[in-house]
Amino acid sequence: MLRRRRRAGPLRLKLLVGLMVAVIGWMMWHNAVSLFTASESDDPEALQLVKKFYAFEQAGDFGSSWELFHPLMEAYFNKSAYIQRRAHITMQDYGVKTFQFSTSEPKLLIDWRMNKEAAPFAEAYEIIVTQAFQTPFGNFELVQPCYAVWESGEWRMLWSYVEKAEGD
Repeated sequence: MLRRRRRAGPLRLKLLVGLMVAVIGWMMWHNAVSLFTASESDDPEALQLVKKFYAFEQAGDFGSSWELFHPLMEAYFNKSAYIQRRAHITMQDYGVKTFQFSTSEPKLLIDWRMNKEAAPFAEAYEIIVTQAFQTPFGNFELVQPCYAVWESGEWRMLWSYVEKAEGD
């Protein structure tokens, strides 16, 4: 005995159309929200590096932050000395366990030098970091320019050691 194939009833058709409208509506909403909200992944990679560095520092993971340094910075501090000194300054001298930080937008610099002896970097991004500390000695902010450069296929962090002339 042959069965006749039944056509989808009006209820099934309405459910299918409703489901398609809901999926399309959700996709439009999701795309609109992502256009108007910034996420960490939307930051330029140079800025992501600096934020990652200070997130490690904020958590007291000075060894991981040291790993993000450019080799020129590693020449200033061996890893164990850096970890010891940063922990000493933050936790012992300032009397805090953590801090808050904010960053500026990256600013492209051409032929930037870390110090007067170093070869210039063709391109470097300057990012101003403001660390906010709440200490037994009162609240204060430490403002430091940081520099991100592309080196050997990855972003690396530097600080400036160029002496400022009086009046700068």
